Amino acid sequence: MKLNQSLEGKKVKITDVDGEIFEGIVGDYIYPEDNEPEGIAAIDIYNCPQRPGKWIGFNENEIKSIEVIE
Repeated sequence: MKLNQSLEGKKVKITDVDGEIFEGIVGDYIYPEDNEPEGIAAIDIYNCPQRPGKWIGFNENEIKSIEVIE
């Protein structure tokens, strides 16, 4: 699944390229042109039980799969 702005506010389950699983709410979508120096889309999630109290950022190339779970 390609990252896009429609994911903002949705609860998601992300499997990263290392096989780790994260669940949380997408708080922000970052457009490729705004993500320097990477130049690729990214998202930030919060309310993640795997990292309580922290926001976690993922570049599109770090995500193996993403699923909306609500």
